[in-house]
Amino acid sequence: MKRSKQKKPREKANINTQPQKLTKQEIREQRRRQRKINKRKRIVKRLTVFLIIIGVIGIISFGAYEAVNLGVFNVTEIEVVGNEIIDAQTVIDASGINVGESIFLVDVNQANYNIHALLNLNDLEISKIMPNKILIRMVESTPICAVNYDNKVYYLTEDKKLIEDGEYLRKTDIPLVFGSDQVTVSEIGKEVVVEPYWRFDTVMNILIDLKADNNLNKISEVRMTDVNTYEIVSKNGTVFVLWDYGNYSDNKAYIQSNLDKNTSNMIINLAAGTKPVIKPR
Repeated sequence: MKRSKQKKPREKANINTQPQKLTKQEIREQRRRQRKINKRKRIVKRLTVFLIIIGVIGIISFGAYEAVNLGVFNVTEIEVVGNEIIDAQTVIDASGINVGESIFLVDVNQANYNIHALLNLNDLEISKIMPNKILIRMVESTPICAVNYDNKVYYLTEDKKLIEDGEYLRKTDIPLVFGSDQVTVSEIGKEVVVEPYWRFDTVMNILIDLKADNNLNKISEVRMTDVNTYEIVSKNGTVFVLWDYGNYSDNKAYIQSNLDKNTSNMIINLAAGTKPVIKPR
């Protein structure tokens, strides 16, 4: 007969399902280890970022170095804007900036000083436009007239200071003054002496009045004649003949009326007597 195996009774597992509590010392040690791990992670992260930044800077620096060697940042263009009277090349020459020099070596402050020292301007701004352009923005002093003498044109401000001179008229909305005996110029930005000075003072007083009345752009010429009269020529071709500034002041309303009516191609003699003498040109 087969002997039957007797099953042993199953022992009950004495399993403790409750988590084992850590002591305070173990908790502190665990936290300390975690802090070390976090610190290492931060160090690795910062080192990685640092190395990336160094690499980017290195690439940029190398690229810039190669670009400089290839002349990418050498000035190839100097643009002048805002000039109506002063020739652009005159401004560029005054600045001291040269085509071909590195844009990084251009001293904008020195160029600004150089231009102001040589030219009569109301405002000036010099900008670097990367990679190779210089932009000069300027506002010229406002001229009240251009004096024609000895085949040259001298642009003067209201206080007789020289803005620029040239061989032809560049600005057509101001009167051209004829009849000077002598023009003495020291330098741009300084007062110009126009002879005979007392007659030119009369011309300037008339021009200042015309400007105040917004009539300056309606006048093409002012002439100091050989017979000691003054002729104001409108852009419509009408000539007003005057003795002096007092004569102009006395007839100011009449002159204004004719300018407003755009009277054209007439000679209006206001120096002949108490009434204007009018005839066609």
